[in-house]
Amino acid sequence: METNLQTCKDILLENNHLTCVVKSGNTILRSEARGIAPLLGWIATDKHALRGAAIADKVVGKAAAMLMVYGGAARVYAAVISEPAADCFEKNGVAYTYDRKVDHIVNRAGDGMCPMEQCCLAIDSPDEAYRALKQKLADMKKKG
Repeated sequence: METNLQTCKDILLENNHLTCVVKSGNTILRSEARGIAPLLGWIATDKHALRGAAIADKVVGKAAAMLMVYGGAARVYAAVISEPAADCFEKNGVAYTYDRKVDHIVNRAGDGMCPMEQCCLAIDSPDEAYRALKQKLADMKKKG
């Protein structure tokens, strides 16, 4: 495994509170936030934050995968990855490894598909997915 990705994976697995770790150049970003919030936040702050980066994430569904592709990530490790996320990485030439593959990411209530994965399931364009996911997150925040 490439050293930047191994560094991210080690940091992620050594700290149970972290959900996502990104290494780009000498910069390492860490987050304890759930879902796609860290990725959206980093991209909103600096649209090049993920460019060429190695990313280790606990759960990668298609929504996270599309954001990683949109941001220009080079390599990804996922503790859990969904089939649609793996397909997304393969179609977009992003190298990835994982510990466990599932059919889809389950929502937090455990009774259906993650709404973010559902949101971009039929979307193939990373640009379109980014816009749709930003809107979906904004709509969910409004609902409380």
